[in-house]
Amino acid sequence: MNSSIPDPIRHAAQLIAPEAPDALEERIKRDIFQSIARIKPDVTKDIDFSAEVMSGQFFEQLSPPLQGIAIARTEGVLAFYNRVGWAPAYLETALESCVPADGLEPLQQRYHANTLHDLAYVHPKHFVKMLGKAEAASLWETLKRFTADAN
Repeated sequence: MNSSIPDPIRHAAQLIAPEAPDALEERIKRDIFQSIARIKPDVTKDIDFSAEVMSGQFFEQLSPPLQGIAIARTEGVLAFYNRVGWAPAYLETALESCVPADGLEPLQQRYHANTLHDLAYVHPKHFVKMLGKAEAASLWETLKRFTADAN
């Protein structure tokens, strides 16, 4: 990215994980890149992830609708970790560790979710629709406990 323009995805990762934002930044960028690849594979073809995506150059060159995907995903990550807290373990821990069994299939199929971090891309309303109000509230409390235990 141009040195005069801060990378908003990097900045979000720094806000969430100020001590060590690199792994989170890479994960967010990889997730956004993969989302765009599912929608518009031609846009991501022949892109050097390390050089173009990690630098932010790839995102600068996207059309406004595709930039909107990046913005929405980044805002979702910020909101999620503001709600449950941050722990590096979110990046690798399987959904099954916190998500009730009846929520696994819809999360995996509709949202391509496999780890707890992937829950950051699901709007809170959708948890209520999938799990019901009581189960969704219980999930949020379970995630907060997971954060406390992981730290």
